[in-house]
Amino acid sequence: MTMSIRRMTLGAGYRYLMSSVARADEATKVAGLTGYYAATGTPPGWFLGAGLAGLAGGVGVETGSQVTEKQLWRMLGMLQDPVTGEQLGRPPTGKGMVFVDHLGRVRKAKSSVAGFDLTFSVPKSVSVAWALADEPTRARIHAAHQRALKAVIAYGESQVFATRTGHAGAITEDVRGVVATAFDHWDSRAGDPQLHTHVVVLNRVQPVVDGRWRTLDSKGLFRAAVGMSELYNGLLADELTRDLGWAWLPQERARSTEPKWEVDGVGKELRDEFAQRSSVIERAKDDLVDAFAASHGRQPSAREVIGLRQRATLATREAKQVKPLTELIRGWRVRGRDFVGDDQPAWVAALAGRHTQKLVTADDLRQGILADAATLVVAKVADKRATFTRANLLAEAHRQLHGVRFATQADRIAAAERTATLATDRAVMLTPAETLNVPEHLRRADGSSMLRARNSEVYATQELLDAEARLLAAGQATDGPTVSTRVTARLGHMIVPGKEHVLSAEQAHAVAAVVTSGRRLDVLVGAAGTGKSTTMAGVRAAWEAEHGPGSVVGLAPSAASAEVLADAVGVPTENTAKWISENQRSPEREQCLREYAARLSGAYPCVATRQLQQRAAAERAAYARWTLRPEQLVIIDEASMTATKDLDHITAVATRAGAKVLLVGDWAQLSPVQAGGAFKLLADDRGADVATLHDVRRFRHEWERDSTLQLRTGNPEAADTYLAHGRVESGTREDMLDLLFDAWLTDTRAGRQSLMIAADAQTVADLNARARAHNVAVGAVADGGVTTADGTTIAVGDVVVTRRNVRAYFTGRGWVKNGDDWIVRETRDDGSVRLSRPDNGGVAILPATYVAEHLELGYASTAHRAQGRTVDTAHAYVTPTTTREPLYVMATRGRESNRMYVNVDHDPDDGTRHNEPEHAEPDEVLRHAIATTGADSSATQTRRDEAAAARAPWRVDGHRAAGVATRYL
Repeated sequence: MTMSIRRMTLGAGYRYLMSSVARADEATKVAGLTGYYAATGTPPGWFLGAGLAGLAGGVGVETGSQVTEKQLWRMLGMLQDPVTGEQLGRPPTGKGMVFVDHLGRVRKAKSSVAGFDLTFSVPKSVSVAWALADEPTRARIHAAHQRALKAVIAYGESQVFATRTGHAGAITEDVRGVVATAFDHWDSRAGDPQLHTHVVVLNRVQPVVDGRWRTLDSKGLFRAAVGMSELYNGLLADELTRDLGWAWLPQERARSTEPKWEVDGVGKELRDEFAQRSSVIERAKDDLVDAFAASHGRQPSAREVIGLRQRATLATREAKQVKPLTELIRGWRVRGRDFVGDDQPAWVAALAGRHTQKLVTADDLRQGILADAATLVVAKVADKRATFTRANLLAEAHRQLHGVRFATQADRIAAAERTATLATDRAVMLTPAETLNVPEHLRRADGSSMLRARNSEVYATQELLDAEARLLAAGQATDGPTVSTRVTARLGHMIVPGKEHVLSAEQAHAVAAVVTSGRRLDVLVGAAGTGKSTTMAGVRAAWEAEHGPGSVVGLAPSAASAEVLADAVGVPTENTAKWISENQRSPEREQCLREYAARLSGAYPCVATRQLQQRAAAERAAYARWTLRPEQLVIIDEASMTATKDLDHITAVATRAGAKVLLVGDWAQLSPVQAGGAFKLLADDRGADVATLHDVRRFRHEWERDSTLQLRTGNPEAADTYLAHGRVESGTREDMLDLLFDAWLTDTRAGRQSLMIAADAQTVADLNARARAHNVAVGAVADGGVTTADGTTIAVGDVVVTRRNVRAYFTGRGWVKNGDDWIVRETRDDGSVRLSRPDNGGVAILPATYVAEHLELGYASTAHRAQGRTVDTAHAYVTPTTTREPLYVMATRGRESNRMYVNVDHDPDDGTRHNEPEHAEPDEVLRHAIATTGADSSATQTRRDEAAAARAPWRVDGHRAAGVATRYL
C-alpha cells in the first residue's frame, strides 16, 4: 500500500518493462484487460500525463495510447521524443564514459537520470481479493487502482512536479505536465498476488513560461513522495468503497507506530499466506545447498553459498517464463482454498456492503473539525521532528483522514490541503519571509514567487523554540553549584570507583571543567571510544567528594541504557520518561504529605498511627526519589538521544531546586525518536569552551581510531581507509547477509563477544532468522517452541530481547526492561517462557501475552539499540540508504575490528522489482553514507541556517540575474 520511487539511469529499466509485456498477437482485441488474461505476460504500457501534449512537435500523444518498444527506448535510452526521436533538452552524458578516480582506478562515469519509476502498489488485502475475485470484479478493482494513480499524477502535476531554471537554479518553475508511461504487473518477485503499476516519469518537462525541455526537479519530487503515497492510499480506498462498498480497518504494524489500512474481511492469516518474502532464486539456492550438503557431508561456507546463489540466479533466469494471469490465478486459488473455501468469488462478493456510513464531502467537514485535525497533525509531526515542512504536515493530514471515506477525489484532496494549511498556521515559519518586487512572469498562478521552491519553507512549533531558548539560557547561566579546587586538585591522582586506573589527563581536565564551571546546564562531548563512562565516574567521585553520597543522580533515554550507566558510574539511575512521569506527581505527593502531617499532629500512639507513619515515610521516600534538592548533580547519559522536551523539563526542575544538569553524549551519533537536536545546539553554543574528549581509546588499531574520527565529521575519504584495510565486503543483499552471519558465527565460536548490526528492523529480523536456523540445525536450539505475533518461533536456547518495560516482572537484577538480552530456558504450553540473563544474573518468567507482543530474537541488533555497547567485533550491514549517524555507531562498537557489508544492488521496493537493481561501487555507497547526515537539527539552528541560506551568494546572484529586488525580513 504504497508509492515507491526509483531513479532510472539512461537505458536502465527498459528491458524489464518490456520483457514481461504480452506480444500483440497473443492478445485478443477484447476491450480492457480481459484480452490479456490468457496472454503470456502483462498488458503493454500506456502513455499518461499532461506533458504528452508537448510531444511530436506540439501535435501531442493521446493519453492511454500504447507505448511501443521503440518509443520506450527513445525515452529511457536517449531522452528523446518517443514519436519523432528529437532530443528533449540537453543530450544525456556519462553513458559509456570512463574516468580515473583519485586512487588511480578506472571507473565508469555515472549515467544521466532518464526518469523516475513511481510504483503504485495496492494493499495486500486488495491484491488478495483481486486475485480470488471473478473476472468482472477483478476488472473493477484494477480500474479503481488506475483511477487513484492517475489522480495522484494529476495532483503532482499541479502541486509537485517542477523544474529549476536561472542562475544556480534560483527559479523554480511550474511545468505543463509530465510525460509518463504506465506498466501493469500482477505479482511480486516471490510469485504472490501483488497488483501494482510502474509509472515511469520522463526526466524532461516543459516549464509553463517558455516551454523549453528541461530536467525535472527531483528534490521536490522526493520531498513530496510520502504525501503522494498517502494520497494514493486514501484515494484507492475511496474508489473501492464507492464502487464495491468495501469497508476498511486499521491494522497494527510490527515495526511502526502508524497503522496500515486493510479491507474489512480479509484476515491477517490470509494476507500473510500471500506475502511470502522468499524468491524463486532463494528457493533454487536452497535446493543447491541441500545437494551440496548431501554430496560433501557438510554445509557450504558463506562464500560457497554465494557461488550456489549465482548458479541459481543463472538457472532460474534461463528457465524463467512469464506466466499468463489465468495460470497465476489458478495457483493462487489453490493456496487460498484452506482459508476461504472453494467458492472464492463468492467470498470476495461478500466483502461488499460493509461500509454503511455516508460518503463525506469537503464541505461536510466544518472548519472546526479540520482545525482540530490540524492541531493533531502538528502535534504528531512536531513530536517526531524538531523542524518540518508543509509536505510533512500534508502527509500526516492524509494519514489522519485515512478513516474517512470521501465522495470524490477532489473532496479528499481539498480536505487534506485545508488541514495542512491550518497546520502551518499553528507553527512558526523558520524560513525568512520574502518581500519581493517580483515581476509578473516570476509569479505562479497562485501568486507565490518562483524564487522559492513550492512548499520548501521550514517550520517548528513555538513550544519547541521556547524549550530550546530555556536550555540555551540554562547553559549560559553560571550560578549553579560547583566543586572546590580542593577536590579538583586531586583529580589527576584519583582512582575512579569501580575502575582499575586513574583518570587520563584529558579525562581529568574534562571532569574539572564540568564540576567547576558553575553552569546550571553543562555539556560533555565525547566521540565513540573516548572513555565517557570513565569520565562520568570521575565526575561522580569529584561531586560526591564535595557534596556527599547521594548527591549524583543518573538518567538515560532508555531503561537498558540507564542500567549501563548505573554499572559505569555506580549511582542509582532511571530512564528519563519514568523520572519525568514520577516527577510530575510531585505536587500530588506534597499534598499527600501535608495531609499525613495534619493527621499525625494530633494522633496518639497506636497501631493505626504506626501504620500511618509508615505510609507517610514511604511517601517521603518517593518524594525524595523523584525530586531534586540543592547542589545535586543530574547526569544524563546518551543525551543526544534524549528528546528536547525531556531535557527542558529536567533542566527546569533542576534549576528550581538549585541543582546542576550534565548532558553527556556525542552529537555525531543517533538522534532521539522524538524531536531532538538540542544536545548539538548546546555544544555548539559553548564553542571551544565545551568539555570534550578527543582521545579515542577503544580500538586496537591506530588507523581505526583516526578513521572513526574522520567518519564522525563526515569526511568521505574515510571510506577509502576502511577499504584499504580489508574491512569492507560488497555484493547483493543476500550475499552480504550470508557473509556477515558467517563472520559473526566464526567470532562467537572463537569466544569473542560479537554483534550483528543493521540500521533497519527487517534486516535485523532476517539476520536473527539465519542465526536461529543455524542453531536449530546444530542442536543448540530446540526445534519448536512458542510463536510471537509476527510468526517468529522462539525455543529453548534462543537468544532473545525484551522490547517493553514491565517493572512488575522482577529478576535478580531488577526488572524486565526494553532492550534486555536473555537466553530462553523453558517454553510452556500456555505460551509463557522462562528466561535467564546471559551472565546468569537473574531469571524472569514472562506470560504468553508479553511473549507474543514484546519478545524478539536477539542475535542481531538495530543501530539504535547498539549505541552505547562495546564488544570485541562488530559486523554492520550497509545500504545506499544508510546515513552517517547509524553508520558511525555501527562502525565503532568493536574493540578488535568493525567490518562493513555493503549492499551495492539495493532496491527501495524489492517486492515489485522485476530486474536486477543498478550496481554501485562499495566506496560510492560508503562515501554517500558518510556525506549524508540524518541527524535532527534544532529549530534554533535551522532558523539560523535558513537565514544564512537566504543571504547565500548563489541565491542573491540568482535574484539579480532575474532582475528582482529582494529584501528578507
